[in-house]
Amino acid sequence: MHHILLAISLAILSSLPTRGGELQSSPSGPSTPWLQPASWVPADAEKVNDLEALLKARASADRWVTVFCFSVPEKPVGSAEEESFMRLALNTLYSYRTFGQATFDIVAAISPAALLKCQTFKLPCFNASHYAANARTLRTISWAKEKLGRDVLKLGYNLHISDLDVTYLKPIPLAIKEVFSWSNGAADGSMMQEEVVLDNPQDPGSRRPLFIANAGVMFLRATNRSVAFLESLLRWESEVDMVQRIAADVAYQSWAPCSEESTCLSAQRQGLAAITMHPTQFAHSNCQPETCYHPCASRRLYAHAICRGAYTEKEAFLRSLHLMFIRNSSYTGGGGGVTGGGVGASGEVGLLDDVELAASRLPCPDKQQRAWRARFYSAYTTEKVQQGAGQVTGGGGHQCRWQWVSGGRCYC
Repeated sequence: MHHILLAISLAILSSLPTRGGELQSSPSGPSTPWLQPASWVPADAEKVNDLEALLKARASADRWVTVFCFSVPEKPVGSAEEESFMRLALNTLYSYRTFGQATFDIVAAISPAALLKCQTFKLPCFNASHYAANARTLRTISWAKEKLGRDVLKLGYNLHISDLDVTYLKPIPLAIKEVFSWSNGAADGSMMQEEVVLDNPQDPGSRRPLFIANAGVMFLRATNRSVAFLESLLRWESEVDMVQRIAADVAYQSWAPCSEESTCLSAQRQGLAAITMHPTQFAHSNCQPETCYHPCASRRLYAHAICRGAYTEKEAFLRSLHLMFIRNSSYTGGGGGVTGGGVGASGEVGLLDDVELAASRLPCPDKQQRAWRARFYSAYTTEKVQQGAGQVTGGGGHQCRWQWVSGGRCYC
């Protein structure tokens, strides 16, 4: 069985763009910079302390920039949590470049230790240590991300904020075009719908409204309204509250959800940032995939390991979906790679897992490369009704809009 999976993986890897034996995502650099030879230096390494220069160098032609916030303990101890975080971060960055087909990112290191680790991994680093007094908690990292994001917007760049527990499945530039087309370009941004939690996915009556949107992945155009939205969040910065809870509290004060051009323009006339909701990542729950889960269903641009606090739990969740492409054990073989530093100290860190790549069902077929094409999706349904996952390829190769379960099998 292992030989079969390996053969499949080689076929998949051969379909991805390569050069010189290394996976490549664009001329701007390799998708695994941390595996490059010691002599390889990132093109923008000297701009680490100059945000404006780094943004100018990294931004896409239409001025989009992705901001990832990166943190490590000041005194790493080689714990399972530390190792899981590093694999999650590298997995996000790999999937962003390979399947997300994007290269307009900066990695904001929010502590001296994080900057050293970022540079060790040869990432497009920015020294963002002044954005966080300390970087020991997830919430500190999240608030630092909003501060940096605000400054990116003020410099006139469109902003894609992303957590580092995300696997990108499809081209990000295409998804950006799609989601802003819903409002004919009027919207200021987009966030993922996350209105309720279902304590029991099979019981719609167990729903508990908590939020409006998930703040872990956001797309914001460089407008004064977008800046005001982030500043309204930052007024409530604390170690107690999470960003998306504050986002729900300031809804209809600094921003409002909208679904098409007329409602977005109406929100803007009130001085509010108009934010289009892209669909929940799964059909009946934000936290668990639908029974007929397929990574290429049109409702998904990414899979986000939300609803889990520990990095080990987040990693386990993405592995259950075959969406963790970084090996979970240390490796002592030859070649490039990063060693030591309390993360995978007995061997190399960040090597690709060919078997998981083969099992992932990625890259998606050409007809399924554009996320969110169907635009409208059902959410929070029971598991045994039509899932509303969006178009996927049926058994006969045809496109099907709906999937349902009968007798333990998926149909479309």
